[in-house]
Amino acid sequence: MDIMTKKHILKIAIVLLTLSGFGVAFSILSLPGKLPEIKLSDQMPPPQPQALTDRRIANVLLKRVQVLGNTPETFLNYVDFIKIGPRKTVYVFDRGVNQVIQFDLNTGQIVQRYGKGLGKGPGEFNVVTDFEVDNDGYVYVCDSENSRITIFSPNGSLLSTLSLSSPPLGIALLKDKYIAVQLIDPKNDALFEIYQLEKNRDKYKLKLIKRFGKFFEKQAALGLLLNGLITGSDTFFVYAPRRIGWLTAFRLDGTLLYHRTTIDPIPVPKLIRQGAVTRVDRNAPRATFEVVIDGNKVYLYAGKVKMESNSIYMIDLYDAYTGDYLFSIPLPERFGLLAIRDSLIYATQDTVVTVWHWQLKED
Repeated sequence: MDIMTKKHILKIAIVLLTLSGFGVAFSILSLPGKLPEIKLSDQMPPPQPQALTDRRIANVLLKRVQVLGNTPETFLNYVDFIKIGPRKTVYVFDRGVNQVIQFDLNTGQIVQRYGKGLGKGPGEFNVVTDFEVDNDGYVYVCDSENSRITIFSPNGSLLSTLSLSSPPLGIALLKDKYIAVQLIDPKNDALFEIYQLEKNRDKYKLKLIKRFGKFFEKQAALGLLLNGLITGSDTFFVYAPRRIGWLTAFRLDGTLLYHRTTIDPIPVPKLIRQGAVTRVDRNAPRATFEVVIDGNKVYLYAGKVKMESNSIYMIDLYDAYTGDYLFSIPLPERFGLLAIRDSLIYATQDTVVTVWHWQLKED
């Protein structure tokens, strides 16, 4: 294959997205040839192990307090993401109608919809891989297929469509209109980009601040291994890959805050080449299904965890500023995706969102 043909194929390499109940699985059309060796980059220190090696199971009282989406007027088709907004509002992305839907927690009613459905036009989405809601109720939607972020006002009107150079997989909102974006780019070793959202009159634009996040040598060819989740605090964001037992935090300027193993230090999985498609080994264990920052804690939903003679669905808690493991919350049943705010757990379960209050029991 000559150089020009290789360049042409690289330009048209696309991400293939397979939707599942726990999020999005990725594979990529790639150039033929041997995959590079999986080798950690010297630009990142090795992940620091946890001081604790076994889970601390907390004695927790969990009580279901609300169910959203369980009436004919609020029916949901396929809930794929869930976020918490200001003033007791809950937002979900319903892939069945390709819209972000806002609920009022007090009434259980739908109060707003964001997006016009499937498509490439203004306010339309093709493949949504994440969304976020800021403290004022503005909604930011990542559309991987269209390689853009769409911003909506709190009343549902379209404000701006911001194009990116690569498909965005995740978004984290930080202070002063800084935005962290996780990418998948077969031409770029950086996993993240930091932008600042600027507004001039009624026009918005993204100013690129920094590209960073090289975990592997030749990462552009190994980026599928790093498909993960990001969540933001004011001055930093936390990243957790779906199939590697890591918890990593970066500051606003892209410098590393910490790089830790999780309480289950799941190793880097294998990449499988099948014809023109490369994917992550489906038999590899899952490290996380969701990661959320609330206050000074990171909540990592580990899914079903083996505990002696049985398995329990578990949320693991870490110190948000150091990555130190703290303790785990056992769940009474299977949750889907999670959002957590002020002692409330918002969990997707089939076509509804259940809201649980949790607290530590006194000894």
